[in-house]
Amino acid sequence: MRKVILLSLVVICAIAIIHGFFMPWAKASASATKVAKGLAKSATMGMLENTPFAGKFIRGLDKATDKISDLGDIRIKTVVSGYDIPTLVNKKTSQIAIAVASVVFKDAKDLDKKSMLVYLLPLLALVCIGLAIVGLKNKIAIIVMAILSGGVAVGGLYNLMTVDLSNLPVQISIEQGLWQTMYAYLLISVIGIVWIITDIMAVKKTK
Repeated sequence: MRKVILLSLVVICAIAIIHGFFMPWAKASASATKVAKGLAKSATMGMLENTPFAGKFIRGLDKATDKISDLGDIRIKTVVSGYDIPTLVNKKTSQIAIAVASVVFKDAKDLDKKSMLVYLLPLLALVCIGLAIVGLKNKIAIIVMAILSGGVAVGGLYNLMTVDLSNLPVQISIEQGLWQTMYAYLLISVIGIVWIITDIMAVKKTK
């Protein structure tokens, strides 16, 4: 009965991980006025510098910025889930997806390839369920489950808690989906440790 309860808890955590994969992982918020000024600066300092187009472009942006200011400015918000990240990173269409992937993997090198590893998170949750089922009869499977889930949780939570998001051009906040995923993996690891300890105690009582 004890093992069945622990198995049920692992299944609940795995469902939370899969659910979290489709929830918002990060939200970006930027001032429309700030974005407009950034575009104007790019136009005057880039390849368009000293061209008729640059002047026309900037005049149009100035009018847009004035209208935005009259409205009290507008916050542009974008939300991405774990499911969205690999596609957006490979298309290079979302700075927030690239930023979140950089947080998860801590290194921007080969980010387009690394981002595909995000899909492993829900798959590893299913692997944990499989290991827990095998663990009803084989203790080694529980040890593997505890180490695997613990490694994912510790690595992910360390990156999330040590990342500096203040230097990014937009304001990014880590959302519930990513936290839920990492804490669910941590809980699976804790369940695995409790499982192993209670198994050892049960064996000692029978001697």
